[in-house]
Amino acid sequence: MKLIKYFLLSCCLLFSPIYSYQVTPNQTAYEFFTQANHAFEKSEWIEVIKYSKIIIQKFPNTSFTKDALYYLGVAYFNLKDYEISNKYFTRYLKDDFNPKYFEETMHYKYSIAHFFKNGAKKRMFNWKKGPKVVAAEEDAILIFDEIIASMPNHEIAIRALFAKSELLFDDNEFKDAVSSFETLIERFEKHELAIESFIQIQKVYLKQTTYRKQDPNVLEFAKLNIEKFKEMHPLEIEKTKVLEDMLLEMKEKYATGFLEIADFYEKTKKNDAALLYYSKILESFPETESAKIAKSRSDKLHEK
Repeated sequence: MKLIKYFLLSCCLLFSPIYSYQVTPNQTAYEFFTQANHAFEKSEWIEVIKYSKIIIQKFPNTSFTKDALYYLGVAYFNLKDYEISNKYFTRYLKDDFNPKYFEETMHYKYSIAHFFKNGAKKRMFNWKKGPKVVAAEEDAILIFDEIIASMPNHEIAIRALFAKSELLFDDNEFKDAVSSFETLIERFEKHELAIESFIQIQKVYLKQTTYRKQDPNVLEFAKLNIEKFKEMHPLEIEKTKVLEDMLLEMKEKYATGFLEIADFYEKTKKNDAALLYYSKILESFPETESAKIAKSRSDKLHEK
């Protein structure tokens, strides 16, 4: 049903009168802008597109062209064609440091980036028509960066920076994700998302840790993350507990890896090697459940 709706909408736009509209000598840009504005107020987006494109194509040097670009961005946004919407918003902002709808445009761009971040697709090869099948995460990051650069101290920039960091994390760009979260912490340390960034950083370290893949540096980074958080937010007891629980989960994975190795050595009758790994667990990760198992097995081997 959605494909049929999309096809009909595409046909409507493709065969719209804009493509064959002939402007008579007595028609003015003001006349078409009035019609576009009237359609805009009534949320008649196809009409908005038709009249706005007439202004841009037939009267490109008038004072109405700028607003027509903004109208097109809004119209395509409401028609859920986010790729084209973003392009018109970008054209609207071009060569103008303070356009009339600057902040509104940035909010639309932020929403577009979020749609891309959450799975909205774009067309192949920058086609204007056709199905949307291409992932647009890179476009989302570019838009978030644009917002961060254009409104560096605005609330929307903070949220754009956090969303960008989340996207990098989701794409397993762990180093860049941590760096991005740390940038937010440094620039906006009192903001609620700075506190949340510490938790996200810890999640990055946790995701990098499995009982088969163990990097001691990652564990140390996780410890430093907690120390930094306690220093900056000493009263956030519950959040500290969340960070420490994730650290314990990481330690459990490290200990589980050692436990598996010790178990292998014990089964192959290499008890000295098994005891060595049980000892590592007890020394390095005494608070884990694996340490309890290691203690029990170690005691039995010593009895033997």
